[in-house]
Amino acid sequence: MEYHLDFQATAVSYKNQAVLITGPSGVGKTTLALHLIEKGGKIIGDDIVEIFIKNNQLFCKSKSKLKGVVEVRGLGLVSGLKVAKPTKVACLIRLHNQKTERMPEMKTIVLLDKKIPVFDFYACETNLIQVLYALKVLNGDLNLLKE
Repeated sequence: MEYHLDFQATAVSYKNQAVLITGPSGVGKTTLALHLIEKGGKIIGDDIVEIFIKNNQLFCKSKSKLKGVVEVRGLGLVSGLKVAKPTKVACLIRLHNQKTERMPEMKTIVLLDKKIPVFDFYACETNLIQVLYALKVLNGDLNLLKE
């Protein structure tokens, strides 16, 4: 039996890894997604995606009928972005309107019985580099040190 779930998030495939981005309206989810796209990523979906299990792993794909369309605040709906094929989920980024812990414990969330890492970031101009380094840690390219 296949399980599917509609999940409210903006999602980007970056180096064949899906990054789910959540947070309150206006916090910068789409802006962060566009930064990842400018670094070579592809949009999966803006605002809502479908997550599902494939080969015992969590994947996501576009749910919207408006594939390749994102809402750019102050500009409107922009179309023509390259859309990623279904992609394995690497992590969930939760953007916040207030400062977050500097050195938090690793957090996870369970979606469709699969545990994925969660990173809480204060919504700011440094989010792109934070996401890129989070992916490096998840891939084993870098290690987190604990005091």
